[in-house]
Amino acid sequence: MSTSFDATGIGQFAVKLNLASEAQVRDLLAELDDPGAPGEEMIRLMERKGVITPWQGGKVRKGDTDGYYLGGYRILYKIASGSFGRVYRGDDPRTGQVVAVKVLRNKWTMDKQKVDLFVREGKLGMTLRHQNVVSMLAVGQDPKTGQYYLVMEFVEGGNLRDLISIRKKIGVDESLRIMEECAAGLGGAFAKGLTHRDIKPTNILIASQGVAKLVDFGLAEITTMGGSVQLQKQSDKDDDVAVDRTVDYAGLEKATASKPGDVRSDIYFLGTVLYEMVTGEPLMPVTKDKQARMAARRYQQVEDTLANGGPAHGMPAELQRLIAKMVAFDPIRRYQTPAELVNAIQECRAKLGIGSVLAVRSRTAEGPHTLFVVEGNAKLQDAFREKFKAHGYRVLMSIDPGQPLRRFQQQPYHALIVDAGTVGEDGVEAYSRVLKEADTIGVDLAAILILNEEQESLRHRARQHKHGVVLIRPVTMKQLLEKLYELAPPPQAANTAEAG
Repeated sequence: MSTSFDATGIGQFAVKLNLASEAQVRDLLAELDDPGAPGEEMIRLMERKGVITPWQGGKVRKGDTDGYYLGGYRILYKIASGSFGRVYRGDDPRTGQVVAVKVLRNKWTMDKQKVDLFVREGKLGMTLRHQNVVSMLAVGQDPKTGQYYLVMEFVEGGNLRDLISIRKKIGVDESLRIMEECAAGLGGAFAKGLTHRDIKPTNILIASQGVAKLVDFGLAEITTMGGSVQLQKQSDKDDDVAVDRTVDYAGLEKATASKPGDVRSDIYFLGTVLYEMVTGEPLMPVTKDKQARMAARRYQQVEDTLANGGPAHGMPAELQRLIAKMVAFDPIRRYQTPAELVNAIQECRAKLGIGSVLAVRSRTAEGPHTLFVVEGNAKLQDAFREKFKAHGYRVLMSIDPGQPLRRFQQQPYHALIVDAGTVGEDGVEAYSRVLKEADTIGVDLAAILILNEEQESLRHRARQHKHGVVLIRPVTMKQLLEKLYELAPPPQAANTAEAG
């Protein structure tokens, strides 16, 4: 429909949809040099210039007026799809934060059980904050389209299944590191009363920095009946919902007389994942036959498979003993809690001459080296972005003194600059609260508080911290950069300095 518009009409349509600003549209029309050019030319130019994504362009061509934003987050393009939902890459226009947006398929929106589970997953996820669990940022229903959505931390990288497929086997050192982080993430959830119920390689994400993160807590539980999981199949297209890993959980728990939701079941399936990482082969036969997956013999044979397969693959004895206890048929013989498993993995690593990763990583925020700036002056905002991006920082910006704490709780960043001279006394409180939160979760944060001369009396209200500093104007960008380099130099700092 919208392709019947000329270039000007498409530009106005994009502004109305909040996909482009009026200034951007003016510049694009000037570049076209013909406001009456066909609308398709304008769409292609907007895509080439990065004003809209090809996915957004496709919707504009169809004249769609909804679905570009959910919960204030902008939808950029689809990255995954299944029978239960679709996952999109998006961002927060307010901060620039990249996110993943999971949308429940329309065919499930009238199914109360599925909607309740979807929403429950989001709400439970928002209570869970751990560096080895993908953070949940928002859950809601769009008032215009009725779509249910979850907004999550976006993890640059891939899932463990893809990694195994590409590399065939993963070394013992790296496999134990990944498993230690998975167990730590499971422990963080268990401390909140949550179990996963769907441990498998596709639900373990490996960030580009190598950090393992668990995703999709509980989403595989579609219905519960009589204490065990039964999945309702609506059509042949729903096989990837109906034939789900929760069948494995149901089979294991039925065979061992365990209650659904037993964390030792998660530990069992972490053991099967660890074996597959090291050997490149599954510990249990792969089948979509639900009867075969529910059979007790499938789980009873695992210990024998490990006993034969471990030595055949040259598996170190210490590692084989670790996996054997994880996948013991009798739940009493397994590690009883994620914390116990973490300790066992660390002991195994020590005996194999491999150090633990948790102590090393626990003090450093993940992801690109990120600076959050609270600045009320528009010109200074531009100056901060230009200066610090050029020196290797990813810059997030807000005028709201409450935003840096909310953002840090969602996903910790590396450095903070608060200009209380332009945002007021609330900036002092924001500076102190974020430093306190960093100490609480055990992450190092470099923080700078800027005060005007007449605000110097507020210095005593700022939190005293070894990684924090209060500067009184006049302060130059060069001085700020030097101070930040002292507190938290970005990885690119040395190269940038040499190039500059």
